[in-house]
Amino acid sequence: MFRTAAQIEEALQRLGRRLVYADAPPISIVICGGSALHMLGLSTRTTRDIDVCALAPSLGPPFLPGRGSQLPAVFMTAVEAVAHDLGLSPGWLNAAAGEVLDVYGPPAGFVQRLVIRDYGPLLQAGYLSRFDQIHFKMLAAADPKAPERHMEDLRNRLQPTAEEAAAAVAWLIARPTSSWFRANVRQVVEALDYADIAQQIPH
Repeated sequence: MFRTAAQIEEALQRLGRRLVYADAPPISIVICGGSALHMLGLSTRTTRDIDVCALAPSLGPPFLPGRGSQLPAVFMTAVEAVAHDLGLSPGWLNAAAGEVLDVYGPPAGFVQRLVIRDYGPLLQAGYLSRFDQIHFKMLAAADPKAPERHMEDLRNRLQPTAEEAAAAVAWLIARPTSSWFRANVRQVVEALDYADIAQQIPH
């Protein structure tokens, strides 16, 4: 569990040092979710883990993320070592969120909006921008089984404008989608008090 941005920074700094000790190749990761909200100063709530949604095999610029579901073995060994060092859960950093970009692709301008930080010579992290977090959070909130925190993040922390909500909806339904999924997205948009945008979502 991470309660502060400083704790997230400490874990990633230690991970960067572990990669140096292991003589690992350089890697860049894209971080989304609650930890990214912390690092952007948009949230102070506790977050369980660091969600990686993409990676690149070398450090930028340019920052070109690849599939987030294929973290290298040497990297994951270092992640496990940091878990031992700091008493973190084994999954304190994971790439489960990589499926989002695999399915939906990145929103236009995604890479250029990343907030980049270096954690030693071998590890670079790009934090998802507020604009792109709105996209990801709307997708998460559209899952009927999703925790309420996703909707809370949208309402209380990200607070999307009408233009930002419309952009996120366009991204979500740009690919073939089911009527069930579109109905769920419509409910999220209505909960954000954008009934006019919700009405434009096809049935």
